[in-house]
Amino acid sequence: MKDARSISELNIFRDGQRAGILRRTPAGCEFTFSEDFLQQQNFAGLCFCMQKSQTCLINPGVNLFPFFAGLLPEGLRLKSLLRNLKTSEDDLFSMFASIGDQVIGDVYAGIERSVDETQIPKLREINFYEYFQKVLSGSAIMRDEAIAGAQEKLSASMIIFPVNIAKENCRYILKLNPPDKPNLVENEHFCMELARKCGIETARTSLVRDRDGNNGLLVTRFDRVWNEKSGRFLMHHQEDACQMLDRYPADKYRVAFNDIVSGIMRHVAAAKVAILRLLEVYAFSYLIGNGDLHAKNLSLLVKSGSRMAEVSPAYDLLCTYIYGDHKMALKLDGRDDNLKRHTFVDFAGRFGVSEAAVSKMLDRLTARFCRYSAVLQHIPMTEKQRTQLEKVTKKRLQDLSPQPENA
Repeated sequence: MKDARSISELNIFRDGQRAGILRRTPAGCEFTFSEDFLQQQNFAGLCFCMQKSQTCLINPGVNLFPFFAGLLPEGLRLKSLLRNLKTSEDDLFSMFASIGDQVIGDVYAGIERSVDETQIPKLREINFYEYFQKVLSGSAIMRDEAIAGAQEKLSASMIIFPVNIAKENCRYILKLNPPDKPNLVENEHFCMELARKCGIETARTSLVRDRDGNNGLLVTRFDRVWNEKSGRFLMHHQEDACQMLDRYPADKYRVAFNDIVSGIMRHVAAAKVAILRLLEVYAFSYLIGNGDLHAKNLSLLVKSGSRMAEVSPAYDLLCTYIYGDHKMALKLDGRDDNLKRHTFVDFAGRFGVSEAAVSKMLDRLTARFCRYSAVLQHIPMTEKQRTQLEKVTKKRLQDLSPQPENA
């Protein structure tokens, strides 16, 4: 592959259709739509904040638009990419030029790369963490998919899984435990299981083990869906809230929940349904002590062949309370703790969602949470952490439950 630092133009595609050219400039970057894409009726734009235009779109100051920056990895994967490219953290264009064909969603860069014939190891042959370090230490980081997010993860395509674990007609991400948060993948798996039992649509997860018995979390991608008729994977368009709001990933903890819902109102046809789904995920996160529900952990999905946006399945749900993270990442009406039932009712009412609809959602959620919350006991934790979690979930259940009329 050509040195990414010397690339100044990239052909950008959406769902297989050439959308235009992304160029780096001395003052930032620019994007020009192709004439064919402008005539294409299936798409209103490249993404929500980059609508079709005959004029060139200009992004001054930073050499990558926020939408594309949101497709880049974070954490150790980002550091490894920078090291391999020998470039700086603000050279976002070069990073995207090196991995822009291996990203989440249906927007990607057309990159000419040589096929690597290195044998892909089998699950029982590797230690997840040794293999992850091997991928990070060499050029393999640029062959792996550019999975956004800070947690240690690999595309499952880098490993051969037995068919009883990973089906051929699905695509997966493999998440690993970070050094500073042991048992995080077990934590996420059981929180996701509880969310499903509570009626929340989520990405599917399962725990898998390497040759040494280390757990990894296998997450089924919902942006890639096998289509029997065409015999190929459909690419669904996915945008997290930062991308939707035209914000860079660094703002993921600075965006308020109010801003996200306002953005949803602009882009989703069934806005009230979408707001209820977002509020349900927010309320569930409050109940389990998930202080890491930031703006990149909420997304919209536009299925292939459709122009209708909807809230994506929930993902990255976990309990951070046991790690000492006691506040919500996204403030709701300026509050990140001590949220009450009326807080949700009042908030939703300003967006046209009735009190009856919010109450019905919270009643269903709290009832199911009470019924199935024992799932959280499977998360490995100390007795002190267990006591703290039981105490906070009990309090927050009371906060979200109907209050007696004389209260």
